[in-house]
Order: sequence, then structure tokens, then C-alpha cells
Amino acid sequence: MANRTRALARAFTGLTLITYLLVVLGAVVRARGAGLACPDWPLCFGELVPALDFGVILEWGHRALAGSVSLLLVGLSAWMYQDRRAWAACRGLLGVSFMVLALQVVLGGLTVLKLLASWTVTSHLLVGNLFGVCLTLLSARLFEVAQEQDGPVRSAPVSPALQGLAWGVAGLYLAQMTLGGLVSSRFAGLVCPQWPACAGDMFFPSFGGLLGLQLTHRLVAYALTFAIAALAWGAWDHPRLGGRSRLLLLLVIVQVALGIANVLLRLPVEVTALHSATAAALGAATALVVRDAARARTAPPLAAAPTPAALPEIVA
Repeated sequence: MANRTRALARAFTGLTLITYLLVVLGAVVRARGAGLACPDWPLCFGELVPALDFGVILEWGHRALAGSVSLLLVGLSAWMYQDRRAWAACRGLLGVSFMVLALQVVLGGLTVLKLLASWTVTSHLLVGNLFGVCLTLLSARLFEVAQEQDGPVRSAPVSPALQGLAWGVAGLYLAQMTLGGLVSSRFAGLVCPQWPACAGDMFFPSFGGLLGLQLTHRLVAYALTFAIAALAWGAWDHPRLGGRSRLLLLLVIVQVALGIANVLLRLPVEVTALHSATAAALGAATALVVRDAARARTAPPLAAAPTPAALPEIVA
């Protein structure tokens, strides 16, 4: 039974990886300006399989891969239903995943029909990453179910401060993803053409309009990096959070470096795609850290040293 659940967990992990590939392909479609290469939806030029050129290959391929992910999720759900323990443990999160997927399909259609309106592009980015996070959490839970069948799973306690810090990181990540989507959809990536300054020797020339959007994106990136560094430091020796928080720190450092490269190299497609891929990986890692921190036992406060009055009297 444990082996069957473990195989199911591996299959969901594979689907998760395909989903992250789909997110990266969406970023490439955006960076290549191919978002309207298929100007209608759900068909492309009124056909299920249109005549292909480079732009159509990107956009139609993105749609085809999205359809494949949907079908795979249905198939894996049927497989999960046959595993009583896995179904009981994961059906709630699976239901949420289907709802997020349905919303993402609607947003994908609106993104085309609304001619790449900023709110549709940003929402499509956020919900796509949320779907990836749902699959990541599903995979992790399935591996746990398999492990529980082999024996009890123990978790080390986590201090309330670390739990709060983990939730703070999640909030900053969500804000940063939203800002990143707005920067991209409003073409504000190069309104500050330099780094670390914005223009000339001015770091913060204005917080109005697109300039303010880009500067806020940078500031939240710095805040997120600092928060993750604090989390990694505080959880360094924790048996479960320590490794994952250090991975989180590595990912955010890479992400900041890619953001800087995007500005200095003038938004090359390859760097933009890597920036989106790392952002998606950062979201998955953040979700796992928050999940582990939230589900762990709260560490008890340090016991105070006994006072003399509390000590029993010794009768000679």
C-alpha cells in the first residue's frame, strides 16, 4: 500500500514539474510578444490545429500543454480515488486544485479576449503559480501519507517567531509576484534603466506612475531577501525547516541576480524566462516552508530556573 501511494506521489511530482514548465512557457510567450499569435479562444484562427509559425507554435503549444496538464490531473485524481488513505488525506486540496485550474482556464481565455489587459495578464500569472503551489503541496502530502504507512512521522517544534516569519515571507512573496506581474504587463521593466540606482545618481527619483511601480518592486525584493535570510538564520539547525529555508535563501539570491541582469541586459528572453522559472520555484519552496512551520508543534518557552522558595525543604 505504501509503495502504491509513493508511486502516486511521484506521478503528482511529475505533473507538478510539467506545470512549472507550463509557467515558464507562458513567460516565453509573453517575452516573445506571442500572446495574441492566436487571436481567438478557445480555437486558434477558428481551428483546433492552426497553420503554424513561430509565434503560433509558442501560443498554441502553451494551450496544448495546459490542456494536457488538465487531462493528467483528471487521470491522477481517478488513481488517487483508488487509494483510500491518500484520498482521505488529499481530497480537500485536490478539490481546491481543480477550482484553481478552472479559474486559470477562464483567465487564459480572458487574457486573449481582452487583448492582454494588464489585470488579466497579472491574474493569469498569479493563479498559474498558485496552481503549481497546490500541486506541490499535494505531492508533499502524498509522500507523507506513504511515510505514515511505514511508521509514525515526527516533527520538531518550531518557535512562534519562526512561524510568524515564515508567514511574513509568504506575504512578501505574494506582494512581489503581484508587483512583478504588473511590471511585466505594464511594460515597466526598463523605466529604471540602471542598477542599483534608478537613473543617473538617483535611487528613488519618484514613486509616481510606472517609475513608482518599478521602485516598489525593487524595494519589496530587498525586503523579501532580508526576511528569507532571517528565516534561514533562525531555522539553521532545525531538522526540517533548516534545509528548506537555506534553499529558499539560495533561490531568492538567484532571483535578485536575474532581476538585475534583466535590467542591465535589457530584458533578454532567456533571462526573463529564468526569472519566471525561479519565481515559480521560490513560490513552491515558500509554500513548503510555511506548511512545515504551520503544522509543526509550537516550541515551549524556556523553563525558568526554580526560585529558592520553590525548592523543597531538606530535613536534616
